[in-house]
Amino acid sequence: MKKGMNNKGFSLVELIVVIAIMAVLIGVLAPQFLRYVEKSRLQKDNQSISEIANAAKAAMANETVYNEVGAGKTITPSGKTYTFSAAGAGTINFDGELANTVGTQVVLTSKKYSTAPSLAVTVNTTTSTVEVKSVGGYFDDVSETTGKTKTF
Repeated sequence: MKKGMNNKGFSLVELIVVIAIMAVLIGVLAPQFLRYVEKSRLQKDNQSISEIANAAKAAMANETVYNEVGAGKTITPSGKTYTFSAAGAGTINFDGELANTVGTQVVLTSKKYSTAPSLAVTVNTTTSTVEVKSVGGYFDDVSETTGKTKTF
């Protein structure tokens, strides 16, 4: 009796072709995936900065904080981290108001921000408005006329 050839399985050439096709697909798709991840991190960071700015404006509703800020106060991060202290007993401070709203720490994760931008909070007495602007940083939607400033 003659033994037939066993045709179960894949040949070595077929496996190499499949591996080559997968390598090409990964080489094309991986950079695109990494761009999507970085874009989402940047959007999250910009949202975090906007939340801090909105929390600063909300804190300004407190008359004591409003008077304390006066001409201006800067929220200065340490590297990519904004840290806010809790308000002491019986005192109301700007950092404490922010800590009550956004928590005690906000960390930026995108590569675009090598350091987090400082946020300058000022009271415009002529228009009775509160402005929060980035200092030494930028936002994606800044206009060409205002440079590195976004007023909330």
